[in-house]
Amino acid sequence: MKPSTIRLISLFGAASLLAACTTAPTAPDPGVLATSATQHDACHAAELAGNLVQAEAACTQALENAVKAGARDELLSQRQYNLGRIKRLEGKHAEAEALYKQALATEEAAMPRSEARIGRRLVELASALSAQGKWQEGAGYLERAQPLLHKMSATSRTYSIEVLNLYARQLQGGPQAALGKSFLETAATLK
Repeated sequence: MKPSTIRLISLFGAASLLAACTTAPTAPDPGVLATSATQHDACHAAELAGNLVQAEAACTQALENAVKAGARDELLSQRQYNLGRIKRLEGKHAEAEALYKQALATEEAAMPRSEARIGRRLVELASALSAQGKWQEGAGYLERAQPLLHKMSATSRTYSIEVLNLYARQLQGGPQAALGKSFLETAATLK
């Protein structure tokens, strides 16, 4: 065989191997998605029963199975958010922060994206940061949330009012006092 023929065969072989390695995105696995949904329900039930350890375990499994199933961004964001919320309730604020950041990034990439869900993730992230004394960083996320807060549910708006007031008290009299004042003004419009 000629060297040029060998090179051509090698190139075709390499191209075939590369094509075999790249696969088109697959549809989510419905069985694994159903398992994720069942675990999500178990997480919610455990949270309502006050068993946060059990809720954390179920939410963790729900997220892992959503990832494994190849779930859409909207569902992944919800699973990340739910686990973050449980971690925050447990006082695991650094872990909650990481999950909220993931949920926010996932939600912002989702099509279609929900401004209400983005707003809620920003508020929760600000809350987790405040619990760690990261007020400046949290204030930035809360400021980003302000124009989205009116799009959230009544329950989410009520929680947002609490976080806005918390930040306003923290920021008063300091270099970010004007921002704190704007948080108070926004909280007043959400009532």
